[in-house]
Amino acid sequence: MSRASIFDLLHQRQSVAAPVEETAAARNDYDPDRLRLVDAVALTASGFVSAGVMPDEQAPGLSSTLCDPDGFPLLVHQIGDVMPVSEPRLGRFEAKAPRLHTLVQAIVVEALMMLEALPEDTGFDVVLTAPLKSPEAVGIVAEQLRAAIVETQYASVLGEIRHTVHGDDPHSTLAVGDGSGMPHVLWISADSLLNEEDVGALDHRGVLGRSSRGAGLYPGEAVAALLVQRLLPEDLAFDDGWRIDKGIVVEHQARSSRRDHARRQAMLELLADAWPPPSTSPQGIESSVPSGIVIDAMGLPGRAVEVGSALVERWPEIDMIEEGIGVDQFCGWPGEALTALMMALAIAPLASTESALVLGLEAETRSRVWALRSCAAEAAQPGDHS
Repeated sequence: MSRASIFDLLHQRQSVAAPVEETAAARNDYDPDRLRLVDAVALTASGFVSAGVMPDEQAPGLSSTLCDPDGFPLLVHQIGDVMPVSEPRLGRFEAKAPRLHTLVQAIVVEALMMLEALPEDTGFDVVLTAPLKSPEAVGIVAEQLRAAIVETQYASVLGEIRHTVHGDDPHSTLAVGDGSGMPHVLWISADSLLNEEDVGALDHRGVLGRSSRGAGLYPGEAVAALLVQRLLPEDLAFDDGWRIDKGIVVEHQARSSRRDHARRQAMLELLADAWPPPSTSPQGIESSVPSGIVIDAMGLPGRAVEVGSALVERWPEIDMIEEGIGVDQFCGWPGEALTALMMALAIAPLASTESALVLGLEAETRSRVWALRSCAAEAAQPGDHS
């Protein structure tokens, strides 16, 4: 469906929507360790991602403006079909703010369309994750985002719009903290590394992919929008969506200092913690094998061997070519948009009863994992769904 036709549908819904008399009350007693992912969309250099829509992986192209430290044109993953959004004020405050604003505006219509799945009059907040440093730039981007929502029938159920710079962990990013929040939240996460400052940061860390050598991360850009439900302690079973429990984070010795066997064993332990065998799982995992696996940085040295050998040993039936996605190879390194994008990529090809695993292996001394459990599969099982 084209962007124009989506907007037309949204406009039609706005014109016939009954006025909303009251919105759902904000609360502050949500479970901090559980979320429910209802739906997700994303725009990447490989194309648009949504439920049942997965574009083919795209190779990086040579940049016409950026060079690597060796003086060669830099290989990048750039979104090519987005019209710039004119906002002259932004460029005066922050160099990459206009591009981030363009990416946010490019996804907002599709993000709002996901709200159609919610019961009428359901309140929602918006959390915007984007590496904007200037308060003035943050204010303009948030102001324009609010203006886009106010033009729709969802204006009366909009709660707060909050900005965060980092979005590593969905539970902390979407938490209400000492305040309160609506039951649902649109999490919009955008970043673009196609600028000299971010390229320099990747090079300083020693992870920049160059034309003269293959291993490394190639700068990219992406924007993802996730519709997430904050769960109350009494919320147990749902007919659809994916439950996201608190992620598992393990600090360890630098990957480059450990032998292959030690890395494989550590990865096997991490997989066992995140996805226990059905016989040992207190929650009754619906399947002993995840239907999809998303990994952040397969292109960094040693990562493919580390995760590949562990996955083959744990789940020999998994075909990583068919069921695995490496974000960096799929659409380039997306910066602060990484976590939200990984989850959008994880659920896009899944059936409602399938679950997925999300692995973060980019850091030298840290590994992260989230399990996205099918709510439909869990609801169909007898026993406790807590």
